[in-house]
Amino acid sequence: MSANLCRRCRPLADAVRTEQAPRARSRRGPGAALGLWVLATGCSSAANLDGDGGETDSDALGGFASGDSLSASQGDSSGDDGTSAASGGSYTTGDDPGSESTSGTSELPAPPSDEPAPSDEKDPQNVPEDDVCSGDQVTAWRLAARDPDAMSSPAHAREAMLGQWPSLVSVEIRPWEFLNYYTFAYPLAPPGQLLAGAQLRKSKDDLGDIFELQVAIRGPELAEADRAPVHLTLALDNSGSMEGKALELLKSAGHVLAAELRAGDTVAVVSWNEADPPLLPVTMVTGPNDAKLLKAIDGFTVGGSAELTQALSAGYALADKAYVPKDINRLILISDGGATATQDDLEEMAKRAGDVGNKTGVHAIGVGVGDPGLYRSGLIDAIGVAGAGPSIYVGSAEAAQTQLGERFLSLVGLTASSVDVRVTLPPGLELVSESPADTEVVGPDHVTAAPTDNSVIHRHLRPCVGDLDMSTTLQVELHWVDAVSGEQKQTTAEWKLIELLSGDTAWLQKGEAVLAYATALRAIQYFAGDTGAIDRAWERLEAAKKALPGDPELAEIGQVLAALQEP
Repeated sequence: MSANLCRRCRPLADAVRTEQAPRARSRRGPGAALGLWVLATGCSSAANLDGDGGETDSDALGGFASGDSLSASQGDSSGDDGTSAASGGSYTTGDDPGSESTSGTSELPAPPSDEPAPSDEKDPQNVPEDDVCSGDQVTAWRLAARDPDAMSSPAHAREAMLGQWPSLVSVEIRPWEFLNYYTFAYPLAPPGQLLAGAQLRKSKDDLGDIFELQVAIRGPELAEADRAPVHLTLALDNSGSMEGKALELLKSAGHVLAAELRAGDTVAVVSWNEADPPLLPVTMVTGPNDAKLLKAIDGFTVGGSAELTQALSAGYALADKAYVPKDINRLILISDGGATATQDDLEEMAKRAGDVGNKTGVHAIGVGVGDPGLYRSGLIDAIGVAGAGPSIYVGSAEAAQTQLGERFLSLVGLTASSVDVRVTLPPGLELVSESPADTEVVGPDHVTAAPTDNSVIHRHLRPCVGDLDMSTTLQVELHWVDAVSGEQKQTTAEWKLIELLSGDTAWLQKGEAVLAYATALRAIQYFAGDTGAIDRAWERLEAAKKALPGDPELAEIGQVLAALQEP
C-alpha cells in the first residue's frame, strides 16, 4: 500500500470517530463538519500533455470522442466540483438554452467551507509560468475530479426534505456528490474505452464575461448478459440501532441485490459479529432471487456485538473463498452508520481494493440505510473512500430499487482506475481558481469509472484578451488504467470554441441547476432566511427544464426546493 494511501486513512478515521458524538445544531447555525474527504490534485508529473502519438477524434458523437490504447502518464486526481462558482450566485436569463447568463450576488455571506477545497493542477510546462494566460499561449491543466462513486449526500437530502418531518439538520451537504448522483445521459463509450465530452456556454459574473464549461467522462455500454460473473459478500450490521426502519431497508436492499444476480454468480452473507456463523456461506446462485439467499436475508435479526473490524474479518474471509481473478469481487457493507471505523479498518479496505494487472481487488461498497433523521453518513462515506467503491444512502424501498437495481452495473462494475482528466485551453482563456492558494492537498485519490456510468466536472473560464479567437480549440484528454488488464490507455477529443458555443448545452444547464440546488440546501442550513439562494436555484432549474423538458430528476429537485420554502 502506498504512503499516499496511508496519509488519507488517518483523517478518515478521525472524521468517523468525530461523527459518533451527538449532534445538536440549529438550522440557522453552522453544522459540525465531517471534514471527511482528504483531497488531491494528483501526481506532480503532468508531462507530455501533447500526447504520445495517436489520432485526435473530433465531434463525431456530439461533443464526445474516444481513442485507442496509447502510452500515458499514470496518476489519479481528486478535487473540486466548481461549487464555489455556484455559490457565487450565477443564474440564467432568457429562454434560449444557448443564451448568455448573468450573475447575482446574495447579500448574505457564503456558508463556511467544511472541507479543504482541492485545486486544479497547472502543467509545469506552461510558459510563462507566472502569467499563463495570454493571446498566443495555450495552457494545460489537470482537473481535480472527486471520486464519482460518492453519492450518499443528495439521496440523504432528498429523503430528509420529502419525508413527514422535513429537516436538513442531520444531512451533510457535499455539493460535488450531487453531480455524481444525478443522471447526465451523454453518449456511452465503446467497449473497453472511456469517452470525453464537453459543453460550453457564455455567461457573466460581477467581473465580466465568463464561460461555463462542463466536462464529462463516460463509461462504456455494457449489457447485463455481457458482464463478468459477480462474487458478492454481504456484511449486515446487526447492532441494536438497526432495529426498525433501518432493518426493514436493509432487507429491501438485500432483495433488490438478489434480483440482479444470475446463474453462476456467488454470494455470501455475514453479520458484523465474527463469532456468529455465516448467515450464508459462499453459494453459487441458481439465478435471480435465489431461495437460499432470500431466506438468509429474511431471517436476519439484530442484537449482540457488532463491530466493523469483525465485519471486515468475516467478510473478507468469505470473499477470499469466492475470489476469481478478472471477475467482479465486491464486499457490500450495509449499516445505519452508527459504528466506528479505525485507521486499521480503513487501511485494510484500501489494501484489499488494490487492482493489479489481470487481478482485480475486492472493492468495498458502503450502503447506508435508516431514517434520514437518524442516519450518520460518516462511516459509509469512509468505506467508499477507503474501499474504492460507491457510497450510497437508501432511505426507501424505491430508492433501493433505483440505486441498487437500476444502477447495479455501475455499482459493482469497474472499467477504469487512476482516471486523469486534462484540459488544454486555447490562447486567451484562463481557468478560474475555485479555491484559495493555501489549500491543503494530499494525494493522489482513487478516481474510477464504471460501465454505463458518467462523471461530470464543472468549471468557469475567463477570457484574458479583448478579442477571443473562436476558431481556436479546446482539448480534453483522459488517461486511465484498464481495471482488468492493467493496461494504460488514453483518449483525446477537441472542439473549436465556436462549435461548442453553438452546440447543445442541455446537460450543462442541468449541471448548473444541480449545483445551484446543492448550494441552496447548504445555504439554508447556515442561514434559514437565505431566500436568495433558493431563488437562484429556481432560476437555474427552470432554464434546465426548458432544455430538458420532462426530466424526472429536475422535477424532483423542484419538489425539494418547494419543501424548503414551506413555513
